[in-house]
Amino acid sequence: MRQVGELRMWILHVIDENGPSNGVEIMDNVQIHYDWQFQQRKGTHIHPHHEGNVRSKRLLPGSIYPMLKKMVSEGLITKQDDGKYNLTEDGQIVVTNLFEHFQSRNEHMDHKTISIENSLEAMNWHVSHIEDLDKEKIAPHKESIQLLIERLKKIKESLK
Repeated sequence: MRQVGELRMWILHVIDENGPSNGVEIMDNVQIHYDWQFQQRKGTHIHPHHEGNVRSKRLLPGSIYPMLKKMVSEGLITKQDDGKYNLTEDGQIVVTNLFEHFQSRNEHMDHKTISIENSLEAMNWHVSHIEDLDKEKIAPHKESIQLLIERLKKIKESLK
């Protein structure tokens, strides 16, 4: 899930799941998710703070804390006076967009119904991420981007 930034995704998820947490609690809870993912993939343990298939057995504070600081500056989380991190409204929107299909199975939401607002917000989040990537990484996907542009234009034109 590199489009969203997998480490960001897991941090948002564990804060949403466990409530306000300090950095060590977040790191431990993200590690629990990685370990479960490792067991599910039977030996392929890919950490989200590395690109490609870099194998690692333990998250390091040098990965978590800079990301927490970055996420605070992005407005996804806040650092409270007690040192715990909590989701902002924007962070909660991202969590809802990312995990809506999982949550809908356990809550009152119909998993076949996705709101237009959530879909647009998710697309906006993904576009923001792509805008931040090196142009060299985006270049091989130029055709896919063009196809998406054309589809969105058709939707826009149908609204006139």
